[in-house]
Amino acid sequence: MAWAAVVFAAPAAAEAPDAGAAEGIASKYPGDRGIAKDERVLLHEDFETGRIDRERWTTVKNEAEALSFASEVPPASSGTKSLLVTATLGKNTGGHLFRRFKPGAKRMYARYYVRFAEDCDRIHHFVRLGGDWPPVQWPTGGAGERPRGDDRFSTGIEPCAGWKEFAPPGAWHFYTYWCRMKRHGDGRYWGTSFRPEPPVVPERGRWYCVEMAVTCNTIGRADGRQAVWIDGRKVGDFDGFEWRTAEPLDCNFFLLMLYVTDRWTRHPVTRVWFDDVVVATDYIGPIRPMAGNRQ
Repeated sequence: MAWAAVVFAAPAAAEAPDAGAAEGIASKYPGDRGIAKDERVLLHEDFETGRIDRERWTTVKNEAEALSFASEVPPASSGTKSLLVTATLGKNTGGHLFRRFKPGAKRMYARYYVRFAEDCDRIHHFVRLGGDWPPVQWPTGGAGERPRGDDRFSTGIEPCAGWKEFAPPGAWHFYTYWCRMKRHGDGRYWGTSFRPEPPVVPERGRWYCVEMAVTCNTIGRADGRQAVWIDGRKVGDFDGFEWRTAEPLDCNFFLLMLYVTDRWTRHPVTRVWFDDVVVATDYIGPIRPMAGNRQ
């Protein structure tokens, strides 16, 4: 895998993508309590059971080696546990939780809280949304290959340090595969980078609320889009995507992932915490603190 050399930048924006959605689903559920019952919510995971729910997640990678539970939680969280993903060079590349949605959706939002360890270095790949047809029960490959248009598309919001342009873990950017992507300089179709402008670089050792969204295009038109919010502020919004050329391909998977290789780091251990994951068909927004919450 490799990052594309070409980086597309988008100006920051403050508004949510849909009229009336500025506060989001989470605003109606303090502490996210009861949010799973909202008809727009496809997935809610707060890790409070202290185990991986195999009915909630379609596939799990490296559970024994890389996935554990921790007591660190976001300030606004109403819980006491988070998921700690640990990548160990020479042993594993990290781990992931994958969810396949049946049916999929024409528009999908994924919100999660994340904290990078104080010594976190550069990361290879991170959290993704996308679609596959026909759908299978695990993440599909295709690195270096351009999708046909009726088979798949995917995009990940990832920290990218570039060629030491930004401090680790790097500036947030989308790493995107779709049927109209351009060929890379080596003749392959590596993912294209879309970076918010000005760059947004997370600070290691603190929690962030990250939300990404994909809106499928109308068949025959390049009217699809992707957007990202950090702590409730929209920092990147990119449009003009022809994600798909045919039905029934739509957005039907979410991948919560930490993927680390020695291509980008020599640190022996990389640790990232995740918590309070929500996937929905409308804007979600940050957790609304409960009365008396410490935030």
